[in-house]
Amino acid sequence: MERVKEKRSIGISVKRFPINRCCPVSGEPHSRVLTYLPAAVVGAANPTYRPDFANILGISPEDEFPIVESPSGFVFSGWLPRDDFLRRVYEDVIDHSKTMTETVEYRRALLELGGAFLQTVERHSISSARPLRLLDFGYGYGVLTRMLAGRDIQSFGYEPSAERNVRASHRGFEVLDSLDKVADVGPFDLFICTEVLEHVPDPREVLRFLRKHARPGALLAITVPQCAPVFIASSIATFLKDRLLPPVINPWEHLNYFSAESLRLLLAEERFKVVNDFGRAKPAYDACLGIGEATSLKSRVRNGLRLMKRALTTSQSTELICESA
Repeated sequence: MERVKEKRSIGISVKRFPINRCCPVSGEPHSRVLTYLPAAVVGAANPTYRPDFANILGISPEDEFPIVESPSGFVFSGWLPRDDFLRRVYEDVIDHSKTMTETVEYRRALLELGGAFLQTVERHSISSARPLRLLDFGYGYGVLTRMLAGRDIQSFGYEPSAERNVRASHRGFEVLDSLDKVADVGPFDLFICTEVLEHVPDPREVLRFLRKHARPGALLAITVPQCAPVFIASSIATFLKDRLLPPVINPWEHLNYFSAESLRLLLAEERFKVVNDFGRAKPAYDACLGIGEATSLKSRVRNGLRLMKRALTTSQSTELICESA
């Protein structure tokens, strides 16, 4: 285990894990520590974690992990776990029988994103060749890829997690477990990269890999959790007051905390142009569903006004569809 600093707090020895990484977006050293998160609080915030997660990871529930900020305002986990630590998190700590991918809410969200992605594919006419080749980078359990696969789309998944690979293969899908295998299969017309960049040590490197193996004009559907500065500040304030965290604040799994602005900046720097802010359209989409359910003229007018308001006032999101330049 990496060297850690110890502090004494009311007679308890607490390991405070060191800051060992620079900002993954700007390359700058951190400018300030926002807080240190105890392992017990992180575990309590994640319902998919096994009760003995601390023993599995070889840490104490009282051990603390830093959340820091760069001079440019990007928030990230200050301690980068070693590969064996991360393997234990993803393979052993997570109870895969409790994954939210089987829930109605999660699948509905993926269906909506998949529909918007296919609509963008149709509008851009990116290739006359069929089938189009799609790579799901960070395949996970493969829910969205299975929805999109068909006669016109030949799907491939990249997933380094052995447990997720086993579960995907049981459903009849072959998943690539190394970047070399991905390179051998490419290039690709379409990419999915949903809820991935927050997990990786170097998100810029991931985007560069995708662009390297993209055909001209390839489309990318990408999402990360929305972690605007106000959300980060509110989450830390709640933790300091009540010792509670939202699951998204996790120094082992979520190494990077993107706002809509920082995600767009990184995409632009790596030559991906945003062509559809899908997340920005979702509130209006939900209002449209209400119009379909309305029975009275008054209800229809109310829903129409709600639709207009949401379409005009919703801010930028972190659920985007992009084109490779």
